[in-house]
Amino acid sequence: MVGVTERFVLLYVTLSSAFNISLLLLSESRIDTYVALNILSFYVSYSLARPSTRSATMVRLIHALLLSIFAFLVGSRVYEVLMR
Repeated sequence: MVGVTERFVLLYVTLSSAFNISLLLLSESRIDTYVALNILSFYVSYSLARPSTRSATMVRLIHALLLSIFAFLVGSRVYEVLMR
């Protein structure tokens, strides 16, 4: 039987691979797009699998860091589009 942590890793790797292959097929060259979609795949995997953690403080720190990076990437892309 597959445990919760293994299910999370399997789901995350599957989603990340699918996103990255799709972006490669679309000839996407911006690194921020890859990072943003990998962060989204992490959150989708985390919400579906809910892996158990021993250190809640570390998980909160990771979530804060990833959310900050994602917000910065999306905000800078929106700014770039609006300034055209």
